Amino acid sequence: MTMHNASPNDRNPAAGRGRRSLTTKPSAYVRSTGIAGLLAASILFAACGSTATTPAGNGTMAMQLTDAPFATDSVKSVDVFVVRVDARNSDADSTAAAKGAPDDSASSDGWVTIARPNESVNLLAYQGGVVLAIGQTAVPVGTYLGFRLVIDATRSSLTLKNGTVLSATSTPNITFPSAARSGIKIVLAQPVTISANATTTVLVDFMLLNSFVMRGNSISQNGLLFTPVVHASVR
Repeated sequence: MTMHNASPNDRNPAAGRGRRSLTTKPSAYVRSTGIAGLLAASILFAACGSTATTPAGNGTMAMQLTDAPFATDSVKSVDVFVVRVDARNSDADSTAAAKGAPDDSASSDGWVTIARPNESVNLLAYQGGVVLAIGQTAVPVGTYLGFRLVIDATRSSLTLKNGTVLSATSTPNITFPSAARSGIKIVLAQPVTISANATTTVLVDFMLLNSFVMRGNSISQNGLLFTPVVHASVR
């Protein structure tokens, strides 16, 4: 499987009293394939190669990263430290995606690691269809329903154009779901099916606009909440 990034638009689920999203504009459409999204990380599983339907064996899953436009003029870079991407045959809710994420191995609870870039990625550098290859692997044939993106909050940050760097420990800061590694559920538009001797492509978008929520009226004064929204679709 070859992995790129993209996903459908989503409204900000964390908007509430005293908080507002970075913009009131809806998420931008990213690709003509129907995959849209704003924040950044995209996982693409490219479909190419043989059309064999052998019920046993392995297929290939490859990973790429992309982002849709981020609608704010004050942000210079969004540097997310991507540890790995995991998949499993059974579905996974947010709790299941978070469980075991701090571990270096994804072997528990049916998870298998698809890519392990273990690097910081400026998500704003991968917009408008630009993708970053982050890995691929052979996996058993079958249908995969659960995907998660594992990031390291301690090595992630957002830099404003005035030079201010916001992180988990800065003042103001970014409040992440976990103080260390976080397992983020990737919402699939449909199941991902792997066939023998073939490569399947799934594009995943980490929707930036909907994933950062302002505290108060100013990022530089009040910081941000990180409420990740990640979607994916088979291409």
